[in-house]
Amino acid sequence: MKKKFKKTVIVGTGLLGGSIGIILRKKKLSSCVVGVARHSLSLEKAIEKKAIDYGTMDVKEAVQGADLVILAAPVRAIEKIIMRMRDELEKGCIIFDVGSTKQEIVSFAEKYLPKSVNFVGAHPMAGSEKTGVAYSDATLFKNSTCFICKTKKTNKKALSSVQELWKILGAKTVMISPLEHDRVVAYISHLPHLIAAAIVNSIPDKCLKFAATGFKDTTRIASGGPDIWRDISFSNRKAILSAITFFEKKLGDLKKSLTSNKEKQFTQKLLSAKKKRDKIY
Repeated sequence: MKKKFKKTVIVGTGLLGGSIGIILRKKKLSSCVVGVARHSLSLEKAIEKKAIDYGTMDVKEAVQGADLVILAAPVRAIEKIIMRMRDELEKGCIIFDVGSTKQEIVSFAEKYLPKSVNFVGAHPMAGSEKTGVAYSDATLFKNSTCFICKTKKTNKKALSSVQELWKILGAKTVMISPLEHDRVVAYISHLPHLIAAAIVNSIPDKCLKFAATGFKDTTRIASGGPDIWRDISFSNRKAILSAITFFEKKLGDLKKSLTSNKEKQFTQKLLSAKKKRDKIY
């Protein structure tokens, strides 16, 4: 990067925050990386993983003097964190989040953060159903996509810095509005998770012991944290409901073909799905 950060604060030293910290320290992109977590044990584990230099449970204390703050906490926690830290932020500080929804977060940040700091909404399409810093990895973002959200209020220099940083972290960046971001991820991330959960909940317990690779692959993401996915779902409720309605129609089309015994029509729908899926690498 053109500029090395003097002090980076990562609020939320879990899978994403921990992975970012590991890379920042490994590539010497920041003179100091401070972690913030609710439990001291989480900070101890983050230090062991070499994700942070030191940690604290006091976000107000942590952000003092920081020129980069990364919000890697759960979606619904980000707003509370913003309110707690806003009066302690240094002028010119760059702040970005890694939340799975963007409209609610970006709007809140632009409304309540001081005008002297620069907020950029970001969302890396990387991660796992596994959570916690123990699973953090320096290669987590390699060849992934990271959405960067731009609004009329976004500072251009901060936007450029965040985009450059994500490229160094290993991601390909895509500029997008918060509204369009939430519509896109409702289909490619949030809907699949809810479908996986619905599939698992629809299987009788006596059948689960026979589940093999196909079932496990299809439903892996249903093992994600329920609290995290509750917050994501209600934060992006409108877009997800629209995606569910569209999915119900497509599933209904398959049901109609089966009900009316139209094998050719049924096969065409499966073929269409195969062609679409085969384009994804």
